Amino acid sequence: MAVSKALRDAPDISVGTKARVKAEAQKRNYIPNRAAQNLRSRRSGLIGVVVPQINHTYYSQLVWGVERQAEAVGLQMVLAHSLDRADNEMREVLKLIARQVDVLILVPAVRWQHRLATLELVRTSRIPAVLLDAYPAGAENFPLVSWVVCDDKRAGQLATEHLLELGHRDILFLAGPNGSSSSAGRFSGYQRSLKTAEVAYSDNLVYLADKDIASGRKAMAQALSEKAEFTAVVAFNDSVAIGAIDTLQQQGFRVPEDVSVVGFGDGVLAENFRVPLTTVRIPQVAMGETALRLALDLQKGVPVEPRHLPVEIIVRESTAKLAT
Repeated sequence: MAVSKALRDAPDISVGTKARVKAEAQKRNYIPNRAAQNLRSRRSGLIGVVVPQINHTYYSQLVWGVERQAEAVGLQMVLAHSLDRADNEMREVLKLIARQVDVLILVPAVRWQHRLATLELVRTSRIPAVLLDAYPAGAENFPLVSWVVCDDKRAGQLATEHLLELGHRDILFLAGPNGSSSSAGRFSGYQRSLKTAEVAYSDNLVYLADKDIASGRKAMAQALSEKAEFTAVVAFNDSVAIGAIDTLQQQGFRVPEDVSVVGFGDGVLAENFRVPLTTVRIPQVAMGETALRLALDLQKGVPVEPRHLPVEIIVRESTAKLAT
């Protein structure tokens, strides 16, 4: 019993005894039986994480934040991928529930219908869940659910204000996927900044993209084919911004001499793209760390409020003053 308590760092065992027991355990390469420990504690020690795809640097940074925090508190992460599809997300969440994860961290798949279906699973299973990066309308009605996002409205304002300060007035907005709270927030910030600067908003300068480079290329190609008049672009994220720049340069436009472009994220691609990208930095690792802390508070029954983490503009070479 003393050995067991020492290995569990129980408070009623002396520091000296704990040190001797742990030294002997290390000498013998002793590995604790986690399954037996979990049976006693009725906890699995597992954190379930679902992201669209880990090979996207933005999501990998979010996951790294969750993993760092999990390691700090002695928990293990189990990672699953939804491929940004609602049916995959449901299937992966069911698998994690079957593995009796203690909490769920979920970057929700964008969908048109049944946006709360996964959260209904969470309600039934009574497993606390924290949504990361975005959340669906109605999530506030689920008692064991919270979310961690960046201040998307402020992010949209910062990107647009930067371009306005450079003298741009015809600013194209490449929106993210419909149904995404992050896309809606950034668009709202864009509109607010235009209004504050007394620049007329126009639907003709808004085009729907998605999250990836290919969608940025496609949205920009559509804007050019429809002869939209603009001197600057606010793109939903860095990938969309890079796709837009690809198309602009293929069509003979110079960035930033002819068109300035701003993204969101500030991942590895932003700084190392052939035109280093001006972007709104999102604290990706901190978001992941915060999500797990909130999830563990929910597990303990501690009331938590959703978190909106601060953002900042990072100015690089993809933006410049409007040529006169």
